Formats: sequence, structure tokens, C-alpha cells
Amino acid sequence: MSRLIIGVGFRDRATAQSIEDAIATALRGAAGAEVVAIATAADKIRHPALLTAAGQRALPIVAIDPLRLRDADPQVTTRSPISLAQRGVGSVCEAAALAAAGRDAQLVVSRVVSADQHATAAAARLQEPSQ
Repeated sequence: MSRLIIGVGFRDRATAQSIEDAIATALRGAAGAEVVAIATAADKIRHPALLTAAGQRALPIVAIDPLRLRDADPQVTTRSPISLAQRGVGSVCEAAALAAAGRDAQLVVSRVVSADQHATAAAARLQEPSQ
């Protein structure tokens, strides 16, 4: 079974439902996989909506600093002008998922957007150590 990191990006006005909707949509594209953590930009990890959404799924939150987000950007498939202007990456959720999943991680679900347009999510396959 594949193990995934879900990356999320969201606006300050996002609700837990916004984030959950984006996560659920991303997971529809990765049926049967096990989610092991939620990753996001380090400055967002204490946002109440994220804490609630992660708590509802009993998942840890992985903080990704700006340098690691930018390091993952070459693998990002979405090019949002807003994200590029504000964060220097094409997609925060994709970059966060990739950065948390490991150096050779693969994006398995590109950015999806919540119904209310306040949150995004993407999924990357966790890079497992060689056996």
C-alpha cells in the first residue's frame, strides 16, 4: 500500500471544512493509499482550521520552511501566479507534499481546490527507505 503525504495550502479565512474538502478531493485521486501526515508552509501550522482538520483525521502536521518549499518547486506541476508572487512556488500544497515526502518523492495528485476556493491539497508518495 502506498503511503502518502497530503500537502495543503489555504487562505487565512479558510475553515476546517475548506481544508477537509480539499483533502477529501485529493484522496479521491489516490484511492487505497494510507495518509501518514499533512504538510504545509511553516507559518500556517498553528491555524485553527488546519489544527481541526488534522485532528479530525488524527494526522500529524509537518511544517515546511520557505527554503524547502522552493527546493521542491522544480517538481511542482501547477503554476499559480498568486502562489508564485507570495511564496515563490507554483503551488504551496504540491511543494509541501513533495518536500515532506522526501528527495525522490513523486506527486500522485496535483493541486485540487476546495469547493469554497479557500484551500488546496495535493498528494505525494512517501519516499520509503531502500530495504
